[in-house]
Amino acid sequence: MIPYNIIAGGVSGLAIIFNHFFGWWVGLQMLIYNLILFYLSFKLLGTGLGVKSVYSAILLSLFTDLLQQGFNMDQLIPNLIEKSGSSSIEITLLSAFYGGLITGFGMGLVIWKGSTTGGTDIIAMILNKVFSISVGTGLMITDTIITASSIFINPLLPMYGVMAIFITARTIDGVLEGFESTRTILVISDHYEDIKNDIFNVLDRGVTYLKGVGSFSGQDKIVLMVVLSRNEIGTLKKIIDNRDKEAFMVVLPNAEAIGYGFKKIS
Repeated sequence: MIPYNIIAGGVSGLAIIFNHFFGWWVGLQMLIYNLILFYLSFKLLGTGLGVKSVYSAILLSLFTDLLQQGFNMDQLIPNLIEKSGSSSIEITLLSAFYGGLITGFGMGLVIWKGSTTGGTDIIAMILNKVFSISVGTGLMITDTIITASSIFINPLLPMYGVMAIFITARTIDGVLEGFESTRTILVISDHYEDIKNDIFNVLDRGVTYLKGVGSFSGQDKIVLMVVLSRNEIGTLKKIIDNRDKEAFMVVLPNAEAIGYGFKKIS
């Protein structure tokens, strides 16, 4: 993203802008900005962001400069492009796409482990405290201003930045869903006891009974509710198929599953 000035918000976007105009090292800038923000977080919000967040921010800054300044990795793609003869618009588009993809994957891993890389989310929290602006709105305002600033480099660049932000956000969601993808399954069957026992014995998962009433028959029904990882759903389908081919089953996606057998509360 650095050689094509793809500004996707955040302190990294701000660092890329100043790198373009003044040649300042991107990683070093990110480290300085984040240290200032960590200090402001502690001073104004009364909370630190934890050792893992500081660790993540330092490593991100270190490896950005190591790869760019030490190994000249920012010239790898431009050198390949020079040989291929591709158009600059096409390459900027690809850089925004793959830059957002790789950024999202990395940030997704960091968030999955309960950390952050610092950045504009701290500014958003400060705006929330001082001006009572919601964190989401504060983040949008901050990142929009930084991304829009790339217009001073090239009028078309903000569009690529918005594209990179969208891809980054979707990739983060995809990573988090992939590692913690769970489903809530509701099962209505007259053989609910047998199905429940098979879930206990085969899947080693807990089952909750929900009381329901059939609107057509007016009869009381027991609805089984069970939370499973995505790769366990196939086994449950086999269990239900063996016990009751007339059973009704609904599979619902979960944002998170917290508790015994899943994530710990933290």
